[in-house]
Amino acid sequence: MNTFGVATKAIVINDKGQYLILKKSDKEDINPETYDLPGGRISFGEKLEDAVKREVKEETGLDIEPGQVFNAWTFTKDDNFQLVGVDFICKLIGGELKLSEEHSEVYWMTLSEVESKSEIPGWLS
Repeated sequence: MNTFGVATKAIVINDKGQYLILKKSDKEDINPETYDLPGGRISFGEKLEDAVKREVKEETGLDIEPGQVFNAWTFTKDDNFQLVGVDFICKLIGGELKLSEEHSEVYWMTLSEVESKSEIPGWLS
């Protein structure tokens, strides 16, 4: 049986112009222990903007304001799973940073720092 889903990701920028980068925990089923952006699947009937706000809050404790769509992508796994994603550029507006169990590390980086780290995948920069 084929599985299909839609997800959102947040490119969160703070007032210093730094980007929020997370590292997935070793318990994640898709690409564990890799660098990532906060986000996840939308619930049926949920607006994309509401989903990205909810996912960022659940995964980081932070509040964001979604702006423009930055990117759209497709991920497939094992020939029976497809995920379509929409990335939003988001402004940090508040909250207290507290990672969920989905992630093990958090970083605030400038764009040049993201681009200079070879262990961060190219799709993040």
